[in-house]
Amino acid sequence: MSSPAQPWRIQRLGTLFLSFAFAVVGLGVSINARIKANQAVKEVYNAAPQGAVVNVNTKDISDAGSVVLAGCALQVVLSALFIIFVFFPRRTTALSLRIQGWLLYFCGLWLLATLIPFDVFFATRQAKVSATLDGISVPTAEIQNIEQTLGLSPYYKDASYLKLVAILPWFAFLFAVIAGVILQVAAGQITFANSKNNGKEP
Repeated sequence: MSSPAQPWRIQRLGTLFLSFAFAVVGLGVSINARIKANQAVKEVYNAAPQGAVVNVNTKDISDAGSVVLAGCALQVVLSALFIIFVFFPRRTTALSLRIQGWLLYFCGLWLLATLIPFDVFFATRQAKVSATLDGISVPTAEIQNIEQTLGLSPYYKDASYLKLVAILPWFAFLFAVIAGVILQVAAGQITFANSKNNGKEP
């Protein structure tokens, strides 16, 4: 149920919950990807022969993934906070709902701005692996043989844990925007009800 003092209560709860839930999913897969990526890099280092110096550069997708993780974490906190606010109708004003909507728009914009480059890196790039043995560069073919022996691929698109990050946080983006729209509409309902009441005053 909803009232002028608490407009679109069910819709707000529903969309905020979905915003929260998918942000949690996005946060979870981002953390999982970070852990598994570190494990894969460690496998490469451990497989290197004694005296070899190995360098694995995944800075491009790692940096983008860190920002996706931070965006999902922010959305989790804000969505949870706004769900709590739904149960305090006296604090529900048009301005407070508009601010909540703008903040979720910000989360959506954050994820949009970071997921696009992340997905581009995921689809088109690979980890840059180089190695030297006693000061002599190891041929790329030899490095690739070691990767194949370990069952590892340098291409980001072959990592299932990165694929999850490339897909699932888009749902967090979607529901951040939808929840933001619902909050703005609810704010409009309060503004309309207040102007109607003011018009009835003698």
